[in-house]
Amino acid sequence: MVDRKNVAVEKMDRAVQILKENQIDMWMFYSRLNQDPSLELMFNTNTKNEVLFVLTAEGDKMAFAEASDAAVYEAAGIFTRVKTVTPDTVMKEFAAVCDEKKPNRIAVNDSTEDSRCDGLGLGLYKKVCGALGEERMKALKTGSYRMLEELRAVKTPSEIAIMEECSRLTTDIYDALFARLHVGLSEIDVGDIMMEECAKRNVITAFGNPPEYPLVLLVKGGMSHRKPNAKNICLPGDMLVIDFSIRFNGYTSDIARTMYFLKPGEEHAPKEVTDCANGAIRAVGEVMKVIKPGMKGYEVDAVGRQSILDSGYPNIPHSVGHQVGLEVHDGGTTLGPNRARLSCQGVLRKNEIYALEPTVLQPDGLPCAIIEDDVILTDDGCRLISKRQTALIEIPYREA
Repeated sequence: MVDRKNVAVEKMDRAVQILKENQIDMWMFYSRLNQDPSLELMFNTNTKNEVLFVLTAEGDKMAFAEASDAAVYEAAGIFTRVKTVTPDTVMKEFAAVCDEKKPNRIAVNDSTEDSRCDGLGLGLYKKVCGALGEERMKALKTGSYRMLEELRAVKTPSEIAIMEECSRLTTDIYDALFARLHVGLSEIDVGDIMMEECAKRNVITAFGNPPEYPLVLLVKGGMSHRKPNAKNICLPGDMLVIDFSIRFNGYTSDIARTMYFLKPGEEHAPKEVTDCANGAIRAVGEVMKVIKPGMKGYEVDAVGRQSILDSGYPNIPHSVGHQVGLEVHDGGTTLGPNRARLSCQGVLRKNEIYALEPTVLQPDGLPCAIIEDDVILTDDGCRLISKRQTALIEIPYREA
Protein backbone atom coordinates (compact mmCIF):
# COMPACT_ATOMS: atom_id res chain seq x y z
CA MET A 1 0.00 0.00 0.00
CA VAL A 2 1.27 3.47 -0.88
CA ASP A 3 2.21 5.50 2.20
CA ARG A 4 0.00 8.60 2.31
CA LYS A 5 3.05 10.48 3.53
CA ASN A 6 4.35 10.19 -0.06
CA VAL A 7 1.29 12.08 -1.28
CA ALA A 8 1.99 14.91 1.18
CA VAL A 9 5.59 15.14 0.01
CA GLU A 10 4.50 15.28 -3.63
CA LYS A 11 1.81 17.87 -2.94
CA MET A 12 4.10 20.15 -0.95
CA ASP A 13 6.83 19.93 -3.58
CA ARG A 14 4.35 20.88 -6.29
CA ALA A 15 2.97 23.68 -4.10
CA VAL A 16 6.43 25.22 -3.86
CA GLN A 17 6.68 25.14 -7.66
CA ILE A 18 3.25 26.74 -8.01
CA LEU A 19 4.21 29.51 -5.60
CA LYS A 20 7.23 30.29 -7.77
CA GLU A 21 5.16 30.18 -10.95
CA ASN A 22 2.65 32.64 -9.48
CA GLN A 23 5.27 34.86 -7.83
CA ILE A 24 3.74 34.31 -4.41
CA ASP A 25 6.16 34.18 -1.50
CA MET A 26 4.19 32.29 1.13
CA TRP A 27 1.12 30.09 1.58
CA MET A 28 -0.53 29.66 4.97
CA PHE A 29 -2.94 26.87 5.97
CA TYR A 30 -4.52 27.81 9.28
CA SER A 31 -7.24 25.57 10.73
CA ARG A 32 -9.02 24.35 13.81
CA LEU A 33 -11.64 21.61 14.22
CA ASN A 34 -10.33 20.27 10.89
CA GLN A 35 -12.34 22.96 9.09
CA ASP A 36 -9.84 23.21 6.22
CA PRO A 37 -10.45 20.26 3.82
CA SER A 38 -6.99 20.72 2.30
CA LEU A 39 -5.16 19.48 5.40
CA GLU A 40 -5.74 15.83 4.48
CA LEU A 41 -4.68 16.44 0.90
CA MET A 42 -1.60 18.56 1.55
CA PHE A 43 -0.25 17.32 4.87
CA ASN A 44 -1.85 13.92 5.54
CA THR A 45 -3.54 15.11 8.71
CA ASN A 46 -7.09 15.54 9.91
CA THR A 47 -6.28 17.02 13.30
CA LYS A 48 -9.04 18.92 15.07
CA ASN A 49 -6.52 20.97 17.03
CA GLU A 50 -5.52 24.45 15.97
CA VAL A 51 -2.66 24.10 13.53
CA LEU A 52 -0.72 26.29 11.10
CA PHE A 53 1.26 25.12 8.08
CA VAL A 54 3.43 27.53 6.10
CA LEU A 55 4.96 26.85 2.70
CA THR A 56 7.30 29.29 0.95
CA ALA A 57 8.58 29.72 -2.58
CA GLU A 58 12.07 29.20 -1.14
CA GLY A 59 11.12 25.63 -0.22
CA ASP A 60 10.31 25.99 3.48
CA LYS A 61 7.70 23.53 4.79
CA MET A 62 6.77 24.51 8.32
CA ALA A 63 4.30 23.09 10.83
CA PHE A 64 3.19 24.90 14.00
CA ALA A 65 1.06 22.69 16.21
CA GLU A 66 0.20 21.62 19.74
CA ALA A 67 2.56 19.11 21.35
CA SER A 68 0.75 15.89 20.38
CA ASP A 69 0.45 16.89 16.73
CA ALA A 70 3.93 18.41 16.58
CA ALA A 71 5.42 15.08 17.66
CA VAL A 72 3.64 13.32 14.79
CA TYR A 73 4.78 15.90 12.23
CA GLU A 74 8.34 15.74 13.52
CA ALA A 75 8.35 11.96 13.24
CA ALA A 76 7.01 12.12 9.68
CA GLY A 77 10.24 13.78 8.56
CA ILE A 78 8.61 15.76 5.74
CA PHE A 79 8.82 19.28 7.20
CA THR A 80 11.83 21.58 7.28
CA ARG A 81 10.65 23.09 10.57
CA VAL A 82 8.24 21.87 13.26
CA LYS A 83 7.44 24.10 16.22
CA THR A 84 5.32 23.29 19.26
CA VAL A 85 2.82 26.08 19.95
CA THR A 86 -0.51 26.71 21.64
CA PRO A 87 -3.52 28.61 20.28
CA ASP A 88 -2.26 31.58 22.30
CA THR A 89 1.29 31.53 20.86
CA VAL A 90 0.85 30.33 17.28
CA MET A 91 0.30 33.78 15.80
CA LYS A 92 3.35 35.15 17.60
CA GLU A 93 5.39 32.49 15.81
CA PHE A 94 3.75 33.29 12.47
CA ALA A 95 4.50 36.99 12.90
CA ALA A 96 8.14 36.06 13.57
CA VAL A 97 8.26 33.97 10.37
CA CYS A 98 6.84 36.89 8.40
CA ASP A 99 9.42 39.24 9.91
CA GLU A 100 12.12 36.73 8.93
CA LYS A 101 10.92 35.98 5.40
CA LYS A 102 9.46 39.40 4.58
CA PRO A 103 6.83 38.11 2.11
CA ASN A 104 5.23 40.45 -0.40
CA ARG A 105 2.28 38.12 -1.03
CA ILE A 106 0.69 35.49 1.23
CA ALA A 107 -1.84 33.02 -0.18
CA VAL A 108 -4.75 32.09 2.08
CA ASN A 109 -7.50 29.52 1.64
CA ASP A 110 -10.62 31.61 1.20
CA SER A 111 -12.83 30.99 -1.80
CA THR A 112 -16.31 31.94 -2.95
CA GLU A 113 -16.18 29.25 -5.66
CA ASP A 114 -15.48 25.95 -3.87
CA SER A 115 -15.92 24.96 -0.22
CA ARG A 116 -12.93 22.62 -0.55
CA CYS A 117 -10.74 25.70 -1.01
CA ASP A 118 -12.40 27.80 1.69
CA GLY A 119 -10.73 26.50 4.82
CA LEU A 120 -9.71 29.72 6.60
CA GLY A 121 -12.52 30.75 8.92
CA LEU A 122 -13.28 34.36 9.76
CA GLY A 123 -12.25 33.96 13.38
CA LEU A 124 -8.80 32.65 12.50
CA TYR A 125 -8.36 35.33 9.86
CA LYS A 126 -9.03 37.92 12.56
CA LYS A 127 -6.27 36.29 14.64
CA VAL A 128 -3.89 36.66 11.69
CA CYS A 129 -4.84 40.33 11.33
CA GLY A 130 -4.30 40.78 15.04
CA ALA A 131 -0.77 39.40 14.72
CA LEU A 132 0.34 41.18 11.55
CA GLY A 133 -1.95 44.20 11.55
CA GLU A 134 -5.12 44.43 9.51
CA GLU A 135 -3.75 46.83 6.90
CA ARG A 136 -0.54 44.83 6.44
CA MET A 137 -2.46 41.57 6.03
CA LYS A 138 -4.87 43.18 3.61
CA ALA A 139 -1.92 44.28 1.48
CA LEU A 140 -0.23 40.84 1.62
CA LYS A 141 -3.27 38.59 1.19
CA THR A 142 -4.10 36.80 -2.07
CA GLY A 143 -6.50 33.94 -2.74
CA SER A 144 -5.18 30.41 -3.20
CA TYR A 145 -8.16 28.98 -5.11
CA ARG A 146 -6.47 28.38 -8.47
CA MET A 147 -3.43 26.79 -6.86
CA LEU A 148 -5.34 24.61 -4.44
CA GLU A 149 -7.86 23.54 -7.08
CA GLU A 150 -4.99 22.30 -9.26
CA LEU A 151 -3.34 20.48 -6.38
CA ARG A 152 -6.58 18.68 -5.60
CA ALA A 153 -7.47 17.85 -9.20
CA VAL A 154 -4.14 16.88 -10.79
CA LYS A 155 -3.07 13.59 -9.27
CA THR A 156 0.49 12.79 -8.24
CA PRO A 157 2.14 9.39 -8.93
CA SER A 158 1.26 8.14 -5.45
CA GLU A 159 -2.36 9.26 -5.77
CA ILE A 160 -2.65 7.52 -9.13
CA ALA A 161 -1.33 4.27 -7.66
CA ILE A 162 -3.83 4.47 -4.79
CA MET A 163 -6.77 5.20 -7.07
CA GLU A 164 -5.87 2.41 -9.49
CA GLU A 165 -5.96 -0.05 -6.61
CA CYS A 166 -9.19 1.51 -5.36
CA SER A 167 -10.80 0.94 -8.76
CA ARG A 168 -9.48 -2.63 -8.91
CA LEU A 169 -10.99 -3.42 -5.53
CA THR A 170 -14.31 -1.91 -6.60
CA THR A 171 -14.63 -4.04 -9.72
CA ASP A 172 -13.44 -7.07 -7.74
CA ILE A 173 -16.36 -6.52 -5.34
CA TYR A 174 -18.70 -6.27 -8.30
CA ASP A 175 -17.42 -9.57 -9.72
CA ALA A 176 -17.99 -11.25 -6.36
CA LEU A 177 -21.50 -9.82 -6.27
CA PHE A 178 -22.42 -11.06 -9.75
CA ALA A 179 -21.52 -14.60 -8.71
CA ARG A 180 -23.80 -14.36 -5.65
CA LEU A 181 -26.87 -12.71 -7.16
CA HIS A 182 -30.09 -14.67 -7.55
CA VAL A 183 -33.81 -14.03 -7.79
CA GLY A 184 -35.61 -13.45 -4.50
CA LEU A 185 -33.08 -10.99 -3.10
CA SER A 186 -34.32 -7.57 -2.04
CA GLU A 187 -32.41 -4.38 -2.73
CA ILE A 188 -31.38 -4.45 0.94
CA ASP A 189 -30.12 -8.04 0.55
CA VAL A 190 -27.98 -6.97 -2.42
CA GLY A 191 -26.63 -4.08 -0.36
CA ASP A 192 -25.77 -6.50 2.45
CA ILE A 193 -23.77 -8.67 0.06
CA MET A 194 -21.79 -5.67 -1.11
CA MET A 195 -21.10 -4.58 2.47
CA GLU A 196 -19.88 -8.11 3.25
CA GLU A 197 -17.54 -8.01 0.27
CA CYS A 198 -16.25 -4.60 1.38
CA ALA A 199 -15.52 -5.96 4.85
CA LYS A 200 -13.59 -8.91 3.38
CA ARG A 201 -11.28 -6.40 1.68
CA ASN A 202 -11.09 -4.01 4.64
CA VAL A 203 -12.65 -1.10 2.75
CA ILE A 204 -15.74 1.03 3.35
CA THR A 205 -18.31 2.66 1.11
CA ALA A 206 -17.42 6.22 0.16
CA PHE A 207 -20.63 8.04 -0.73
CA GLY A 208 -22.35 9.34 2.37
CA ASN A 209 -21.49 7.83 5.75
CA PRO A 210 -19.38 4.64 5.75
CA PRO A 211 -22.23 2.38 6.99
CA GLU A 212 -24.51 3.50 4.16
CA TYR A 213 -25.40 1.07 1.38
CA PRO A 214 -24.48 1.85 -2.21
CA LEU A 215 -27.27 2.83 -4.59
CA VAL A 216 -29.06 -0.45 -5.35
CA LEU A 217 -31.92 0.30 -7.72
CA LEU A 218 -34.32 -2.11 -9.31
CA VAL A 219 -35.58 -0.16 -12.31
CA LYS A 220 -39.17 -1.11 -11.49
CA GLY A 221 -38.75 0.59 -8.10
CA GLY A 222 -37.67 3.94 -9.55
CA MET A 223 -34.34 5.47 -10.48
CA SER A 224 -34.22 8.41 -8.09
CA HIS A 225 -31.25 8.89 -5.75
CA ARG A 226 -32.82 6.74 -3.03
CA LYS A 227 -31.92 4.15 -0.44
CA PRO A 228 -32.43 0.42 -1.12
CA ASN A 229 -35.91 -0.84 -0.26
CA ALA A 230 -36.65 -4.23 1.32
CA LYS A 231 -39.95 -4.36 -0.56
CA ASN A 232 -38.24 -4.28 -3.96
CA ILE A 233 -37.45 -7.93 -4.80
CA CYS A 234 -35.29 -9.15 -7.70
CA LEU A 235 -37.46 -11.26 -9.99
CA PRO A 236 -36.84 -12.87 -13.40
CA GLY A 237 -36.95 -10.20 -16.09
CA ASP A 238 -35.87 -7.36 -13.78
CA MET A 239 -33.15 -4.81 -14.50
CA LEU A 240 -30.88 -3.86 -11.59
CA VAL A 241 -28.62 -0.80 -11.48
CA ILE A 242 -25.92 -0.31 -8.83
CA ASP A 243 -23.87 2.87 -8.33
CA PHE A 244 -21.03 2.09 -5.95
CA SER A 245 -18.00 3.81 -4.45
CA ILE A 246 -15.41 2.62 -1.95
CA ARG A 247 -12.80 4.45 0.10
CA PHE A 248 -9.31 2.99 0.03
CA ASN A 249 -6.30 4.65 1.71
CA GLY A 250 -8.31 7.89 1.82
CA TYR A 251 -9.27 7.95 -1.87
CA THR A 252 -12.46 6.93 -3.64
CA SER A 253 -13.81 5.24 -6.74
CA ASP A 254 -17.13 5.74 -8.53
CA ILE A 255 -18.30 2.86 -10.73
CA ALA A 256 -21.82 1.86 -11.77
CA ARG A 257 -23.08 -1.36 -13.33
CA THR A 258 -26.32 -2.45 -15.00
CA MET A 259 -27.57 -6.04 -15.05
CA TYR A 260 -30.58 -8.16 -15.98
CA PHE A 261 -32.04 -11.26 -14.30
CA LEU A 262 -32.71 -13.89 -16.95
CA LYS A 263 -36.03 -15.72 -16.90
CA PRO A 264 -36.12 -19.55 -16.76
CA GLY A 265 -35.04 -20.85 -20.18
CA GLU A 266 -34.08 -17.37 -21.38
CA GLU A 267 -30.62 -17.26 -23.00
CA HIS A 268 -30.34 -13.49 -23.33
CA ALA A 269 -32.13 -10.33 -22.26
CA PRO A 270 -34.82 -8.86 -24.53
CA LYS A 271 -33.72 -6.50 -27.27
CA GLU A 272 -35.11 -3.37 -25.61
CA VAL A 273 -33.05 -4.16 -22.50
CA THR A 274 -29.78 -4.83 -24.34
CA ASP A 275 -30.33 -1.79 -26.59
CA CYS A 276 -30.70 0.39 -23.49
CA ALA A 277 -27.51 -0.92 -21.90
CA ASN A 278 -25.64 -0.66 -25.20
CA GLY A 279 -26.75 2.96 -25.53
CA ALA A 280 -25.04 3.82 -22.24
CA ILE A 281 -21.98 1.68 -23.04
CA ARG A 282 -21.62 3.31 -26.46
CA ALA A 283 -21.85 6.80 -24.93
CA VAL A 284 -19.10 6.03 -22.42
CA GLY A 285 -16.96 4.78 -25.31
CA GLU A 286 -17.61 7.92 -27.37
CA VAL A 287 -16.50 10.09 -24.47
CA MET A 288 -13.37 7.98 -23.98
CA LYS A 289 -12.47 8.48 -27.65
CA VAL A 290 -12.41 12.26 -27.45
CA ILE A 291 -11.64 13.30 -23.88
CA LYS A 292 -8.17 14.82 -23.48
CA PRO A 293 -6.31 17.66 -21.80
CA GLY A 294 -7.19 21.08 -23.19
CA MET A 295 -10.88 20.36 -23.67
CA LYS A 296 -13.46 22.22 -21.62
CA GLY A 297 -15.86 20.34 -19.41
CA TYR A 298 -18.94 21.25 -21.44
CA GLU A 299 -17.26 20.09 -24.67
CA VAL A 300 -16.84 16.59 -23.24
CA ASP A 301 -20.37 16.62 -21.86
CA ALA A 302 -21.77 17.44 -25.31
CA VAL A 303 -20.24 14.29 -26.81
CA GLY A 304 -21.75 11.90 -24.27
CA ARG A 305 -25.06 13.74 -24.23
CA GLN A 306 -25.39 13.63 -28.04
CA SER A 307 -24.54 9.92 -28.12
CA ILE A 308 -27.44 9.16 -25.78
CA LEU A 309 -29.78 11.27 -27.92
CA ASP A 310 -28.53 9.61 -31.11
CA SER A 311 -29.42 6.22 -29.61
CA GLY A 312 -33.00 7.44 -29.25
CA TYR A 313 -33.10 8.00 -25.49
CA PRO A 314 -34.04 11.07 -23.40
CA ASN A 315 -31.59 13.87 -22.70
CA ILE A 316 -29.39 13.16 -19.68
CA PRO A 317 -30.72 15.00 -16.58
CA HIS A 318 -27.26 15.32 -15.01
CA SER A 319 -23.63 15.85 -16.01
CA VAL A 320 -21.81 13.31 -18.17
CA GLY A 321 -18.98 13.08 -15.65
CA HIS A 322 -17.10 14.52 -12.70
CA GLN A 323 -13.73 14.37 -10.97
CA VAL A 324 -12.96 11.67 -8.43
CA GLY A 325 -10.35 11.81 -5.68
CA LEU A 326 -10.55 12.30 -1.93
CA GLU A 327 -14.29 12.62 -2.49
CA VAL A 328 -16.58 10.79 -4.90
CA HIS A 329 -17.59 14.15 -6.40
CA ASP A 330 -14.32 15.98 -5.95
CA GLY A 331 -14.98 19.47 -7.27
CA GLY A 332 -12.91 21.13 -9.97
CA THR A 333 -14.01 20.81 -13.58
CA THR A 334 -17.36 19.12 -14.16
CA LEU A 335 -18.30 17.43 -17.44
CA GLY A 336 -21.65 19.20 -17.66
CA PRO A 337 -23.55 21.60 -19.95
CA ASN A 338 -22.09 25.06 -20.45
CA ARG A 339 -25.19 26.64 -18.97
CA ALA A 340 -25.06 24.54 -15.80
CA ARG A 341 -22.29 26.07 -13.71
CA LEU A 342 -18.93 27.79 -13.90
CA SER A 343 -17.07 24.54 -13.21
CA CYS A 344 -18.22 23.14 -16.59
CA GLN A 345 -16.09 25.80 -18.31
CA GLY A 346 -12.93 24.47 -16.68
CA VAL A 347 -10.11 23.15 -18.85
CA LEU A 348 -9.09 19.50 -18.45
CA ARG A 349 -5.50 18.66 -17.45
CA LYS A 350 -3.24 15.64 -17.62
CA ASN A 351 -3.50 13.28 -14.61
CA GLU A 352 -7.00 14.38 -13.63
CA ILE A 353 -9.29 11.41 -12.92
CA TYR A 354 -12.90 11.44 -14.07
CA ALA A 355 -15.91 9.20 -13.61
CA LEU A 356 -17.77 8.99 -16.93
CA GLU A 357 -21.51 8.32 -16.66
CA PRO A 358 -23.68 9.24 -19.65
CA THR A 359 -26.86 7.40 -18.70
CA VAL A 360 -30.14 6.16 -20.12
CA LEU A 361 -32.95 7.18 -17.77
CA GLN A 362 -36.55 6.58 -18.86
CA PRO A 363 -39.85 6.99 -16.98
CA ASP A 364 -42.61 4.54 -16.13
CA GLY A 365 -40.43 1.46 -15.56
CA LEU A 366 -38.94 1.47 -19.07
CA PRO A 367 -35.37 0.12 -19.35
CA CYS A 368 -32.70 2.30 -17.71
CA ALA A 369 -28.93 1.95 -17.56
CA ILE A 370 -26.18 3.58 -15.55
CA ILE A 371 -22.73 2.43 -16.61
CA GLU A 372 -19.91 4.42 -15.05
CA ASP A 373 -16.18 3.94 -15.38
CA ASP A 374 -13.12 5.86 -14.17
CA VAL A 375 -10.39 7.22 -16.46
CA ILE A 376 -7.19 9.20 -16.02
CA LEU A 377 -6.21 11.83 -18.58
CA THR A 378 -2.95 11.21 -20.46
CA ASP A 379 -0.93 13.48 -22.77
CA ASP A 380 -3.39 13.16 -25.64
CA GLY A 381 -6.35 11.14 -24.39
CA CYS A 382 -7.32 8.98 -21.47
CA ARG A 383 -6.55 5.62 -19.88
CA LEU A 384 -9.08 3.41 -18.16
CA ILE A 385 -8.30 2.69 -14.51
CA SER A 386 -11.43 0.64 -13.86
CA LYS A 387 -12.34 -2.61 -15.61
CA ARG A 388 -14.92 -1.42 -18.12
CA GLN A 389 -18.42 -2.82 -18.59
CA THR A 390 -18.73 -3.57 -22.31
CA ALA A 391 -22.00 -5.52 -22.33
CA LEU A 392 -25.14 -5.93 -20.27
CA ILE A 393 -24.44 -8.21 -17.31
CA GLU A 394 -26.87 -11.12 -17.50
CA ILE A 395 -27.51 -12.96 -14.23
CA PRO A 396 -28.44 -16.64 -14.91
CA TYR A 397 -31.73 -17.81 -13.46
CA ARG A 398 -31.09 -19.31 -10.06
CA GLU A 399 -32.76 -19.32 -6.70
CA ALA A 400 -31.23 -19.06 -3.24
